Amino acid sequence: MQTWRLFLEAHTRVIRRLDIELQQSHELSIEWYDVLVQLQEAGGRRSMGNLANALLISPSNCSRLVDRLASQGYVRRESDDDDGRVKHAVLTDEGFDALKSAAPTHLDGIERYFARFLGDVNADAAMFYRDVLAALDASIEDSPGRGGGT
Repeated sequence: MQTWRLFLEAHTRVIRRLDIELQQSHELSIEWYDVLVQLQEAGGRRSMGNLANALLISPSNCSRLVDRLASQGYVRRESDDDDGRVKHAVLTDEGFDALKSAAPTHLDGIERYFARFLGDVNADAAMFYRDVLAALDASIEDSPGRGGGT
């Protein structure tokens, strides 16, 4: 339990610190930064549902977040060409510029507060987190009503 609690505290405090640094240096919250990263990594466009899943937040929270980013000109919403009910968040040039400007601050923070402590165990740590995620995925597949278990 001590390791679990330390993990939770470290995660929370690292995220807070990264958020503070992004806001102070770029007037960009970590939540906004994450949206911009997710869009950029997807080629500049994601459906709102896909974006919510990638951000690990509810669709309604994702919609409000995208609205705030759109009000600043960092993203825009577009309807799907094939299904008008589906909406997409699209990274704008202003959003890409904000991401490009903030990335060094964010990456430096990750190095200072996380990566430098991994040392030679980086590959083992990555495998550990992949194993945890795989176990979670398997537990969802085996859940009743999900087709994998009874």
